Amino acid sequence: MSVIDFNALPDSARIWIYGMNVPLHSEQVADITARMNLFLPQWTAHKRELSTAWNLTYNRFLMIGVDESSMTASGCSLDKLIKYLQALEQRIGVEMVNSASKVFYRGHSDSIECVSRPVFKSLVKNGTVDEETVVFNNVIQSVGELRTGKWELPMRTSWHFKAFPVGVLASE
Repeated sequence: MSVIDFNALPDSARIWIYGMNVPLHSEQVADITARMNLFLPQWTAHKRELSTAWNLTYNRFLMIGVDESSMTASGCSLDKLIKYLQALEQRIGVEMVNSASKVFYRGHSDSIECVSRPVFKSLVKNGTVDEETVVFNNVIQSVGELRTGKWELPMRTSWHFKAFPVGVLASE
């Protein structure tokens, strides 16, 4: 099956980003590398080959891309991916599949932090996080969005700003 270099994906390629609740150490990175290189070549939709790529960024974000110009990822194929990633979570001891309930941002020391939404709301309220805090928009849909700076961006330009409005929370 077709696994390509992540940088070779077209801007229109679909992307899924899974944030890890903790940074990965070298053994976990090696395990993810081996497992993704086993899974993606055989990942199909309706028994047809998918043109896929993956990347591990900051030892914290697993990015999976599919060039859907010839074949789109189906609901069943996405279910297979999620089940595979859930098994991988168990194997390496990190949470990634349920990362949508988490907020990832850069702390004051530029470290990547992962907190629950209620904790992030309290960080906004107490001023630890503000509109200039860099957040990770893990719900982007395309590789083009990743390449044009819509993934790692100041909170004021992200959906986070509407969900956690700085001025409103500070006055509550």
